[in-house]
Amino acid sequence: MEEPGTNDGAGVLVQPGGRAEILDSELLYNQSGGNGGGLANFGSTRLSKATVAHNTAFFYGGGIFNAGVLQVDESKIKDNTAVFGGGGIANGAAGIFTEDVDGGSVWVYKSEISDNETLGFGGGVLDVEGTTTLHETTVRDNTAVLAGGGVAVADSQLTLKQATVAENSTAGVGGGVAVVFDSTATIEDSAIRDNTAGFFGAGLFNEDSVITLRDSEVVGNRAVGPLARGGGIYNTDGGRVSLSRTKVAHNFATLPPGGIFNQLGSTVTLDDESAVTANRPTNCENVPDCFA
Repeated sequence: MEEPGTNDGAGVLVQPGGRAEILDSELLYNQSGGNGGGLANFGSTRLSKATVAHNTAFFYGGGIFNAGVLQVDESKIKDNTAVFGGGGIANGAAGIFTEDVDGGSVWVYKSEISDNETLGFGGGVLDVEGTTTLHETTVRDNTAVLAGGGVAVADSQLTLKQATVAENSTAGVGGGVAVVFDSTATIEDSAIRDNTAGFFGAGLFNEDSVITLRDSEVVGNRAVGPLARGGGIYNTDGGRVSLSRTKVAHNFATLPPGGIFNQLGSTVTLDDESAVTANRPTNCENVPDCFA
């Protein structure tokens, strides 16, 4: 079981084995020298109809840090900052200038994660070796300098169901969502739209992971740097992306393709009901059954 550090949880700290319910409450303006500006959960915590805002963490989880079981429903996680990752929520921590902490289980329902930021990974949400589900939740206007403006996951399991990831940005890769290091992501009945990246995968960046999109859309994303490509989806390093009844449209990249870039040795599959269209300057590269 993961243990909290000395400076974790400036607002609220839930110890291993502990339990908290935070209802109709606000966690505001807390500053952590470790993980979890507003809340650090190592036990079991539920936030309902709560607001976690204007908190700061030096390492991970500006708003919330989780290494236990966390449920968030009908809440707002906004305007939080973390230096290394997970501006809004960090489920786990990578061992970069701090201890490696495996993520736990996070379920976010009917909530809003917005206007959070980090210099590292996952402006809205970061998952490191954990499981995260975003259900009927909006991830909007978050910023990460390195990767995953909206959501970043590494060696994790991610589920987006009836979710919206929109208008997030990164100077690096994965403006909307970045999935790396042997992760698995299922994106169902969701929208990834109007996100921006400086390099690759303004909508969705996949490296060495498996992603399934069903009944979803990747629309209006922009990869805008001088070497940028894959405005909609960028798939690399043996990654596998499967699209079912999914639309990839009106995305843009500086270099072709604007829609889906698939590196040789990686795999992108489209079913007959998926459409890749109206992307600029071209639709696809190295994608079977997709017209450039």
